[in-house]
Amino acid sequence: MDGAGSIVIAALSRKPFSIVGHRGAAGLAPENTLAALEAAVRAGADVAEFDVQVTSDGVPVASHDPVVEVDGGRRVDIRSTSFEELRRVRVGGEPIPSIREVVEAARGRIALFLEVKEPRDTGLVVDLVRGLGACSYVAAISFHDEAVREALRLCPGMATGLVYFRPPGRILDCKRLGCRIVLPRYPLATPKAVALAHRLGLKVVAWTVNSEEWARRLVERGVDAIATDYPDRMARLRASLRG
Repeated sequence: MDGAGSIVIAALSRKPFSIVGHRGAAGLAPENTLAALEAAVRAGADVAEFDVQVTSDGVPVASHDPVVEVDGGRRVDIRSTSFEELRRVRVGGEPIPSIREVVEAARGRIALFLEVKEPRDTGLVVDLVRGLGACSYVAAISFHDEAVREALRLCPGMATGLVYFRPPGRILDCKRLGCRIVLPRYPLATPKAVALAHRLGLKVVAWTVNSEEWARRLVERGVDAIATDYPDRMARLRASLRG
């Protein structure tokens, strides 16, 4: 598909490093909300990452967990709740947005990572992104190989990435699957791992980093991007390193 993934890859090519807002900008606004997306844009993030769950009637929405505690203390199971019902609740004072709303709000402003939590949801997510003409600025990422494989089947050339948090890592798997992004938990982004990923033509995104000390260390190791709850802090660090 012409241009698929191009904006995402460009967004991960800023120097000295790119900034990914984790769950939008979880340290600045309620996570996985449109308010968090706006906070990421204001802070100067290059990419905003959102997690995907699906309602009982098949609507992809932004939420890390399938069961959420909503304002008032009640617990809501997203996968057993219709989207119309979900619209009536608030988390941290904010509505749970549909992925459609997130993708449309990001258009022309910031690239997106959509983390597919359940491989069975991949088709719904990728079909939505394709239908919105958003494959150039949205990447599908996941811990699950089958999710990445399905995303690439449905939208060849779409930027995809494997997420991992334990050694020995997934760099070779990432290349084998056809991904363009590898996302290690930050201690696993060693100089050796980063060099291997770069030799294979992969972008390296380390997550989730909120301390300047670790961010500086990762920049020295050559990571392409840092995912953070506080994109404003990382934007200040980037500005100081550029200076």
